[in-house]
Amino acid sequence: MFQVESGVARVSNRGGRGRKPTAFPFTDMDIGDSFLIQCEKERKVLDSWRRKLLVAKKRFNEQYDGDAWQFSTAVVADGLRVWRTA
Repeated sequence: MFQVESGVARVSNRGGRGRKPTAFPFTDMDIGDSFLIQCEKERKVLDSWRRKLLVAKKRFNEQYDGDAWQFSTAVVADGLRVWRTA
């Protein structure tokens, strides 16, 4: 579904219980790895994906190492890129 990639430079973005496992490849990622969510770059669409990521990250961290896993997002040409930062 999502492909984890190494070596993609980070882009600055300035300007549980009975739950399904996340579709995002968090466990496959090392610090510095990223994946692309191909989507429209409309604000509503991007905000929706960011909310989904936030909830998935929260549930993922509850299941693993507290807040040890950190992620960052940025809008890129093809959609929204997500990096593992810690």
